[in-house]
Amino acid sequence: MRAMIGLGAVATLLFATGFAYFFNADSTRNKNSPTVDNENYRFVKVSCWFDADWQASITCGELHTPAPQGQFVLPVVILHTDSSAAQPDPIVYLQGGPGASAGLHSEGIKRWLSWMRLANTRRDLILVDTRGTGRSKPALVCADYNRENQKLMRENKTLSDELASSYAVTAQCFNSAAKNNSNLDYRYFSTTLSAQDLRALMAQLEYPEWNIIGVSYGTRLALEVSRQEQLAPQGVRLKAMVLDSIYPAGFGGVQTWPQVLDAAMQNFFTGCAEQLACAKKIGLSKNNLQELFVSALRRLRETPVSLTIRHWGGDAPMYWLVNDHRFLSIVFAGIYDPADWPKIIDAIVGVHQGRNDLLKPLAEPYLNNSVSADFNSLTFTAVDCADNPVLSETDYSAAVASYPLLQDYTRDQWRYQLCHELRSVTPLQLVQPQTPTLILAGAKDPITPLSWAKDVHQRWPETQLHINENLAHSVLGSDVCVLESLGQFFDHPHAAFTACAQLAQAKSD
Repeated sequence: MRAMIGLGAVATLLFATGFAYFFNADSTRNKNSPTVDNENYRFVKVSCWFDADWQASITCGELHTPAPQGQFVLPVVILHTDSSAAQPDPIVYLQGGPGASAGLHSEGIKRWLSWMRLANTRRDLILVDTRGTGRSKPALVCADYNRENQKLMRENKTLSDELASSYAVTAQCFNSAAKNNSNLDYRYFSTTLSAQDLRALMAQLEYPEWNIIGVSYGTRLALEVSRQEQLAPQGVRLKAMVLDSIYPAGFGGVQTWPQVLDAAMQNFFTGCAEQLACAKKIGLSKNNLQELFVSALRRLRETPVSLTIRHWGGDAPMYWLVNDHRFLSIVFAGIYDPADWPKIIDAIVGVHQGRNDLLKPLAEPYLNNSVSADFNSLTFTAVDCADNPVLSETDYSAAVASYPLLQDYTRDQWRYQLCHELRSVTPLQLVQPQTPTLILAGAKDPITPLSWAKDVHQRWPETQLHINENLAHSVLGSDVCVLESLGQFFDHPHAAFTACAQLAQAKSD
């Protein structure tokens, strides 16, 4: 299963084009659940709220969090392995974001069951909607934000004006949410609190030890779970972790955006020129592609194009005015997967030739993912601000000056980051894990760069680092060999992870 938007939400949010609609979670939750204990965590089993494979063994429940940490009800789904050699240590999968749901609905559960069969780890799989995501309650919703984004879709605003508008309405949304429900105070949304929730959940369940797979933001959450366990061990032990496309504390956030955006685009220009399916479209070199892309931005700044986009949910088509900074967001989202790079070339050519039909294949998935109920941008904002300190404007301006290619699109990000309002009390700490840890990285990853994985591995040589030279973000989403080898790693987490290396060697012999 491919990770959710993950850090792509950074681009969506920072460009103020994440036209995310926020929906109340489905109200079909079991209303006969016992009353929440105000002072303690409590796990309650409930009837499952989705249709799935009737042959699958599934347990559904809710984790009720205590009042001092905000009173939330977090949906939990446990997919039990049907292996005759079942192992006692389950895997908790932590998705991207922050703000992405675990997909705890009929279609999502069907995909997770397929994922389990392919991975064949012989372990139960535990899925959780963390605070502010999916079906969690109370829901962090804002009608004003919805209306503003729907309005922006039809207007041609400069990036600065769009950021200013988004800043104002989002700040008001957080103020209104907290007034209507004190549990929706932004301080109740953080990686630290979500890690506490996960540890409390595992203490409530009947497992002797457990494992984590984290993808993108999920790796940051996994590392915080590990840090907390070192400070206060509990009965159930964290056994091992797989960190795919690592996004640790101290990396990412607004402060690194100029560098990340520049590096991502440069990697795309180079990679596309080297990829036959991408470059052969118009015989591009790296420099030619960069020039063509920049000129496309100039053209859209002067003359935006109107698109009518099909809504995947069956609703009425969406009307969207695409200008230069919105096009940059679309392209950045498309960089995640090298298989989509030829679509980016088509879109750039479409801009120059006035052919909207070439732009739509790239714009349609971007816009539909942006409006999906599986992602909550308000949660993304609250958690990201809680985790990262706000650096000085001087330092940020220096970073912008160091990466001039797209500085028109990064210059105002510091000024309009909502973290000025949602101040971090204690920024997230990065601490070396004491459990066996396998780090997975794609060499072409634009948003959690390979350099981050190498940096962390160098700091923590006890970890293992597996690099796929041909992949980008989310190795587990594309590398079947690694996915099928997860069981081997969790069986023997202290052993060298060599399954895929051996397979590659066997094919070459």
